[in-house]
Amino acid sequence: MWFRIFWFGCLFIGWGVLYPKTSSVETLPKWSLLDPWQKALTKDQFQQALSQVYCPRKEWWKSWIVIEKNGARIRKQAGKDEWYQLSFCEKPKKSTTLGTKRESLKGLRIALDPGHIGGKYSEMESRHFVIGKGVPVKEGDLSLQVAKKLDAILSSLGAEVFLVREKSEPVTSKKPKDFAKEAEEWIAGRGLAHLKKEEKGKLIKKRREMLFYRVSEIHARAKLVNEKIRPNLVVCLHLNASAWKDPEKKELSETNDYHVLVNGCYMGGELALDDQRFEMIYRLLNGWHELEQKVAENVSVALAEATGLPPFSYRGPNALKIGKVEGVWARNLLANRLYRCPVVFLEPYRANSKGAYERIKAGTYEGTREIGGVPRISLVDEYARAVAEGLKKNYLEPVSEVTLPATP
Repeated sequence: MWFRIFWFGCLFIGWGVLYPKTSSVETLPKWSLLDPWQKALTKDQFQQALSQVYCPRKEWWKSWIVIEKNGARIRKQAGKDEWYQLSFCEKPKKSTTLGTKRESLKGLRIALDPGHIGGKYSEMESRHFVIGKGVPVKEGDLSLQVAKKLDAILSSLGAEVFLVREKSEPVTSKKPKDFAKEAEEWIAGRGLAHLKKEEKGKLIKKRREMLFYRVSEIHARAKLVNEKIRPNLVVCLHLNASAWKDPEKKELSETNDYHVLVNGCYMGGELALDDQRFEMIYRLLNGWHELEQKVAENVSVALAEATGLPPFSYRGPNALKIGKVEGVWARNLLANRLYRCPVVFLEPYRANSKGAYERIKAGTYEGTREIGGVPRISLVDEYARAVAEGLKKNYLEPVSEVTLPATP
């Protein structure tokens, strides 16, 4: 989540939420896909998941969801009086309990999703920085290195591991130029046609690029995950960063921390979009939030122990603290919304902090090196090992207190 607060980001994402009835390049959802979950949840189960994970403020969902005694009505399309009727059951059905202790991870399908693209695309993605004459730091390249290390560890434990991206190249077959029409329509639809040619050209270029690397790329990965890999779990690997105080004079930050995300905390403007409203209900009915939280908690503890970093805390309305374990939050992100299975989204280290940068600059190496007066394994190894330890604790030790709604 590098450099989130910058003008273009607000422009592209904010307006994308406020105006269309579906998100960028989305189509209207097929509400009949919810039919298998008729009478799968009680009213209390539905309300609890909605309020504690998916949408904590009633004022955000009350225009779109009507909860009644025996069911809930969900508005299918903004501006139309058409509703999907979901029926509740009277008593909780027998749940699938994650209480069997495994001797290995055999039979578990885990997809590792290295965040962003990296390589020659890193500057376009704004996931790239250079200090002085140093080697460029590219989040996409680092996340891929971590994924390959983690792949080796999990495979040795018996898991069937899939890399959603295996090189510093996009998964999508699209290119920025393919979104010229959408970018022009976006400019026209927002009253920006009066801008000077140069300024308008910059906005169109940025819009085309954003639709390529942020939207089309994640959709292509989602298609791969949902239709081909079909994993039991997706682990999205990222590194965080702080906003530069002065973008023209990059100075490393003192702040270094970590956090882990699960899907949730849909805000009012997001629920006003038909596709996001559907995806939220789809995830809720599948019960994926139960497993996501447990995995996230185990990985969060492992990251804290391995890195010695403090947990990051959100202060705005776009994230919701989940459970009692520090560092675990719910956020509505494109990847953890579109991947139709449990997803944990990792954000350890601030890449442009003094502590992380020195370790990144040291690269990968065997054994330990003294960095800042402390013997440390490489950051990539530490990251991969910590995630593996969290997954081992989650799957190789009893977790009988976690239950999921029965799958239809």
